[in-house]
Amino acid sequence: MTIANTASPVMVVPKRKERTPLGDAIQQLLKNRLSVGSGIFIIVLIMMAIFADFLNGYALQGYKINQPAFAQQVLQDNNAKFGHVSESPKLAGFVYWLGADNLGRDLWSRTLYGTRVSVAVALVASSVSLIIGLSYGLISGYAGGRVDELMMRFVDFLYGLPILIVVILLQVYFKALARHGAEGGLIGFILGLNQAMGGLLFVFIAFGALNWLGMARIARGQTLSIKQKEFVEAAKSIGVSTPNIIFKHILWNVLGPCIVQETLQIPNYILTEAFLSYIGLGVDAPTPSWGIMINEAYQGLRSNPHALFPPAMALTLTVLAFNFLGDGLRDAFDPRLRE
Repeated sequence: MTIANTASPVMVVPKRKERTPLGDAIQQLLKNRLSVGSGIFIIVLIMMAIFADFLNGYALQGYKINQPAFAQQVLQDNNAKFGHVSESPKLAGFVYWLGADNLGRDLWSRTLYGTRVSVAVALVASSVSLIIGLSYGLISGYAGGRVDELMMRFVDFLYGLPILIVVILLQVYFKALARHGAEGGLIGFILGLNQAMGGLLFVFIAFGALNWLGMARIARGQTLSIKQKEFVEAAKSIGVSTPNIIFKHILWNVLGPCIVQETLQIPNYILTEAFLSYIGLGVDAPTPSWGIMINEAYQGLRSNPHALFPPAMALTLTVLAFNFLGDGLRDAFDPRLRE
């Protein structure tokens, strides 16, 4: 007698792909076309700042960017309009694609090199603000008690200061210090380094002095919420040290919102640098900066309005791109706004 095999075939269940909060945020961000386009624009802007010399053939020939038309000043090329071909035999038919300023300097080249200033300010100022503010807020929120009270009262005191006025005063002091100069010592080294950077070092110092305050408050608020979670209590119960709890367990849970907030602040840094350069307290002339170019162009706005368009459009598009990217990141990292 044969017994029929009645065993049912084994069903193979496909392994389900695990989902992570970061993966969900990236998927949500990629659905926002405006944010993706802004991110691509920012990446292109950074690449242009890095490879500016390779995008400008005359820079590779040893001409300095600040010289009129990369050579000697040619009167016929002053305030040249869009697409003007140089009449100077030394420039071998150089084309002013975006025109020239009142000194015969190519606006495309100066706008291109001005990108380095704006990108450097955006990256350095945001990084300094994120590092200082995040560390300060983490320590204050986790410590609690009197330590938290004292640290946050210090932040409140600094918040009472008008930040823009303080930055302007710092720049005035640094400019006066640079004019007097110093031959040696630490001050002489700092002045030499600032001169080599075209005045950017003092801009970074002025920006980093007070711009971390908002980040400290946000990091503290996030830390106060997360330190009450079960996984933090479990880490304490097994004897994990306080620095490890702060920088290995809490940090990675507050980093996302802090990065999003800092991205939204980048346009303010770029606009502040442009404003300081506009009033003569930014980078040192003749270093190309969009603020300096706007300041030089507005004086001849009626007769030669073309000189104002390149730096103004570059500044506007860059600020809008960072704003759109920040909005997209905020929506992507907020679970309540996900589809």
